[in-house]
Amino acid sequence: MNAKASTQAPRISVAMCTFNGSRYLEEQLESIAEQSRLPAQLIVCDDQSTDGTLSILKQFKARAPFAVSIIQNSQRLGSTRNFDQAIGLTRGEFIALCDQDDRWAPHKLERLSDALIEDSFLGGVFSDAQLIDGDGRPMGTRLFARHKFTAAKQRSFIGCPTDTLLKYDIVTGATLMFRASIRRYCSPIPASWVHDGWLAWMIALHARLTLIAEPLIDYRVHASQQLGVETQAAQASSTPVESRRQFYSRVARQFEDLLQRVLAEGWNQNDRLIEKIREKIKFLKTQATLSPSLGLRTLQMAAQLPRYALYARGIGSVRRDLLLGRETS
Repeated sequence: MNAKASTQAPRISVAMCTFNGSRYLEEQLESIAEQSRLPAQLIVCDDQSTDGTLSILKQFKARAPFAVSIIQNSQRLGSTRNFDQAIGLTRGEFIALCDQDDRWAPHKLERLSDALIEDSFLGGVFSDAQLIDGDGRPMGTRLFARHKFTAAKQRSFIGCPTDTLLKYDIVTGATLMFRASIRRYCSPIPASWVHDGWLAWMIALHARLTLIAEPLIDYRVHASQQLGVETQAAQASSTPVESRRQFYSRVARQFEDLLQRVLAEGWNQNDRLIEKIREKIKFLKTQATLSPSLGLRTLQMAAQLPRYALYARGIGSVRRDLLLGRETS
């Protein structure tokens, strides 16, 4: 293990959630221990694992070059609530999220924390990732490329993150580091949201959120992961049409919860971003109720074309909705 640590940098807490992760967990833990800038603290919240996960964690704790706290949940919380809990237990100035099955580049924590140190107005930063398969072999592509998050789209995101987040989620929690000062806005994470999507919004709304185009983790794609690009890709290509309508309804509920939170914080009802969130909700509900008739659906969509550019993936989303078929919602 690399015992090198920075005495000048703010303390970094790593928030990890585990659930039956024994197959890949040890490799992930070792990659944390080999960081060029070590964390001050690793918080692990285990969601009632029944395999060897806890044994691996306890063995690692005994030899780790930093403090390790292991919390065993008395009841299963699920990924989002578990991350909400883990984040709340951190004590460092910077918080890095960690999945149980990835592998970090040795300079990940140093690179991300340097970005926050260099810009005091920056609330959070995330990176690209190299995709690897279940056996740790490179898949020949990166996370940004898989999401078609081009260099032009990256520049647009840096200029105005909320405009991108109104179209789609792009922040992967396993690549994210953010200031602990943002934490007070984040919890509780609404049940409708996945933790990384919600955190991205909270950082973008209350500070600045930026990205590093360099891949700083090996992001593992495998059949047993709870959330991941493979699952998303499968949903995009093979989910029944009726589920697509359900997806729009679910995301509408997410943005309704987001709207409720920001209004509760005292945001002006007439703020332009509030208006955009309302327009996004209205657009999603329109998508969820598009006619099963191709002719009528085409007319409905024609009236929404500007919103496909503002609140969806443009032509790709238009094509997908045209193919909704005759199923009823």
